[in-house]
Amino acid sequence: MTEPKKKKRFFAKHAKSSAMVISLAIHGILILVAISFVAVTVIQKKDQSFEYKQVKRPKQPLKKLKVPVKVKRSKPKPKLRQRVVVKNLRRNTPVFQMPEVRGFSGGVGAMGGGGDGVESIGFTLPEIDFFGAKGKGEKVVFIVHFGPATIGGQRANPFTRMTGYTIRKRLEDMVNGLPGYTLFNVFAYYVGDTIALNPTIMLASDENKQKVMDWMAPVNPLEGRYKHCFDWDDDSRSRLKEAERAWPTIVTNLPFYSMKWAYPYEVPDEITQKYLPEGIDFKHWGRAVTGAVQTQKPDVIFVLTTNYIDGWGNQDNGEPNKMLNIYKKMFQDVYGPDKKSWPSINIVVLESAARSGRNDRRVTPMDKMNSRWGPVFKGTRGEGTVLEDITKFMNEDEEELYRKYKGEYGNNSGR
Repeated sequence: MTEPKKKKRFFAKHAKSSAMVISLAIHGILILVAISFVAVTVIQKKDQSFEYKQVKRPKQPLKKLKVPVKVKRSKPKPKLRQRVVVKNLRRNTPVFQMPEVRGFSGGVGAMGGGGDGVESIGFTLPEIDFFGAKGKGEKVVFIVHFGPATIGGQRANPFTRMTGYTIRKRLEDMVNGLPGYTLFNVFAYYVGDTIALNPTIMLASDENKQKVMDWMAPVNPLEGRYKHCFDWDDDSRSRLKEAERAWPTIVTNLPFYSMKWAYPYEVPDEITQKYLPEGIDFKHWGRAVTGAVQTQKPDVIFVLTTNYIDGWGNQDNGEPNKMLNIYKKMFQDVYGPDKKSWPSINIVVLESAARSGRNDRRVTPMDKMNSRWGPVFKGTRGEGTVLEDITKFMNEDEEELYRKYKGEYGNNSGR
């Protein structure tokens, strides 16, 4: 009889398949564990610390000074207080002529404050050195001879014209040096002609100073064929004469050697008849001074002349004193009876248009200067001087040009 067959278990029956499943399960578990496991390595550094260790150093004993030093203490002397005494000084307050303001009478003072405020401003009147003649003033008029005697007469050449050229350049410097609060004007003259830069006295602004440069730039050039700046053609002379009778009238388009423009001045007949004897007219710089006083009312006048006194009489018959008396009367009428407000007249006499070693004119000494012109400038609190050598007033460039022309024209120079 045969024994019944035993049934094989499931795992025994499927041994290979079970082993494979178990292996996969184990690997799956390992993969999950590997994925979820993160290895972190933490490195901790200890904080650095410095330990202080005291180092013992041997002390050197101090050495005593072999030479004893004695210190002397000086007591300061008591300072004495200096007593300051203030003197009550009287200031001469300058009178400022300001532009006319319409709607007000009496100038700036009428708008409040009067003239007392001017003194508090503290302006100092400029001192002007006009070729050696010095004067102070807030309202200044320069009267300059630009005729033939200033440039060497009818035989003028570039060498002799250097005199007039230098005078013109120094006049420009003087005007440029004026403080901005001063007032000024310039007159040029020759015998019976008087030309003004401007009809009224002007503030010394940069713009008005430039007017002087432009106005005088063409006057008596060094080169060219001409006589002098007042030698006008018929058309210019006719237009200037018409303008003289209608002061102030400007005349332009003058010859190349003349001023850029002109305000011709002629003394009105009523003024001539009031101050001069019948049949005598104002001429030379006397005419220009009259024009300046009547139209500008300056407080200082500088005159550059060439040996003239004026157009009446003989100098030995006392015309300087006569001239002074005429102007004193005129000053009183124009400025009032207070003589302190009258202008000073400062005179510079040019004796030669060139110092070439051949001077046709005798140098005027100061004694002759004082006797001939002294009554006028001394009687008006002014100064007088003689301009003997123009080279003393030249700069380096002008001196070089002067020597150049002297070598070319010096032997044939005129007066």
